[in-house]
Amino acid sequence: MRKSMLLSVILCFLPLFGHGHNYAQTPIDTKINTDTQPFSTKDHNGYVTYLGNEALFIEVDNEKLLFDPFFHDNFGIYQLVPSEIKTNIMQGVAPYNDIDTIFISHAHSDHFAVDELITYLTQFRQTNLVASKQAIDKVKAELARQKNVIKDERLIAVDLAFGAKPWQYTLGKLTIDAVRIPHAGWPSRADVENLVFRVTINNSHTVMHMGDADPDDEHYLPYQQFWQKKVTDINFPPYWFLYSAQGQNILDNIIAAKQNMGIHVPMNVPKLLQKSGRGYFSKPQQQLHLQ
Repeated sequence: MRKSMLLSVILCFLPLFGHGHNYAQTPIDTKINTDTQPFSTKDHNGYVTYLGNEALFIEVDNEKLLFDPFFHDNFGIYQLVPSEIKTNIMQGVAPYNDIDTIFISHAHSDHFAVDELITYLTQFRQTNLVASKQAIDKVKAELARQKNVIKDERLIAVDLAFGAKPWQYTLGKLTIDAVRIPHAGWPSRADVENLVFRVTINNSHTVMHMGDADPDDEHYLPYQQFWQKKVTDINFPPYWFLYSAQGQNILDNIIAAKQNMGIHVPMNVPKLLQKSGRGYFSKPQQQLHLQ
């Protein structure tokens, strides 16, 4: 298991020049929609829309979630959320109206922009934020600097030490689980509070968002019973899981989600990923049905 340490060290630097990895799971059988119009939940139980990098919009039974939607940096490598989509989110234009909850996987600048997040939360007071304590602390510090106020009950901090038991929380129609899994590049990024969120929506669909999780099975084996206790319908791992042997093992045998869809894919899609036969998002507005 420690053989992956060298790989993890390499991954530490990949935000500057690309990440790497994939495995041979069964290709996703859910059709990817490349139309500009979103799926209708009148005809389907729900859908996922890719926005850019690790940003996702998920709608199930009129419950609307955003993962990592606000960020400025892409290091010249990753897909930014297109300005039109970001404007529609900021203005509450359908389908991005009435967002219930925003999730932030970790407080890195290619996932998290505190200024945009506060602007959004100040305007849309029905929306809650669930994020690591590191991210929430940055939000509160910026609010204090601005002399602005967002009610504490809307800012839900996940305070998890490395190796701690999974965090669980019920928020309206959401059942939220979180595990702190080290950021890729472990152990050099041990201080980063990267969270894997597993969210069950209205007791029907369960989705997982892994942030920038490190692909060392030692991080996942202690939680194997937790992962497998509840079926994950679709998991969104960073793409470097999709072509490494350990990544395959984690996704197929430890987490054991029904489907995996890679995210955090560079704009110049790596050839190994293209050849892998694995599902991944690479273009904004690509969509998947939730069956």
